[in-house]
Amino acid sequence: MREKELRLADLRLDNNLKQKDIAKILKVAEDTYSKWERGINDISLKNICTLANFYNVSIDYLIGANDENIMYNNKEIDYKLLSIRLTELRKSNNLSQSQLAERIGFHQRTYAHYENGTRISTTNKLYFISIYYGVSIDYLVGRTDTK
Repeated sequence: MREKELRLADLRLDNNLKQKDIAKILKVAEDTYSKWERGINDISLKNICTLANFYNVSIDYLIGANDENIMYNNKEIDYKLLSIRLTELRKSNNLSQSQLAERIGFHQRTYAHYENGTRISTTNKLYFISIYYGVSIDYLVGRTDTK
């Protein structure tokens, strides 16, 4: 599989917008948005969802995880469902948190926080989890029920 490539700049330019326009929508500094667009820093789930809704695309399309442009009609992230789905997927694969964390390169404690809902995963880490399980990020965060 090819390396994922963020489509933030492409979608922004397709909509004749400047970085400062998107930064204003997200209520962040222009430099912060610029670093997300260039892949220097990891964009938060909340902000990636806001952009997916703004552009009417899936999170997976927006971050380059797939090439199919699926629209989810302004669906928000369901953080409780994210915790539930992470737990269900791990258990259905007969894995302990330690085993899964080792396989995806996370600390067990970090992964446990994601399952317990005490910490929110970064977009980049959720991407690696989605790849491991073969599901979409949009499925993990409850924007769709289709894996």
